[in-house]
Amino acid sequence: MIVIYHCYGGTHSSVLAAAVHTGYLAPGGLPSKEEIEELPHFDGRDGKDIGKLCHYGRDENGNEVYIVGRKSFSETPEFVFRSLQKLYGSDKAYKLVNSARTLNWQMKLGGYISRGLGIKHVGLPIELWGARKAYPRVVSLVERIKKEV
Repeated sequence: MIVIYHCYGGTHSSVLAAAVHTGYLAPGGLPSKEEIEELPHFDGRDGKDIGKLCHYGRDENGNEVYIVGRKSFSETPEFVFRSLQKLYGSDKAYKLVNSARTLNWQMKLGGYISRGLGIKHVGLPIELWGARKAYPRVVSLVERIKKEV
């Protein structure tokens, strides 16, 4: 099974979800700002990465976990993947997960300042604050997805 977490830029909520799913972050407790900031790809992808799948790792059951940014086209990934699967006759199972539902206003504002305006030293602390606040929702989402796959 392939699990693909997607969000607007593929750099915040999808990264957090993939990190929990693959064990980079423990589901219990609250990670520190430093632990979140050090995650692969957290606040690190940009516009040229939109639509490009990025392998994040495997979970304990061998499922492949990916992240992808999709801008505001939240329905597009499902449509594209279904179409490609049909076109190429692939029977590989996948699960697309919209992780943007876990975002809060702090993550949105911080992401806009950091990624959109390019003022990382202002936006990143706001993102990290928001990521810690959103963490229980991210863990809940990932736990639900792990049960489904």
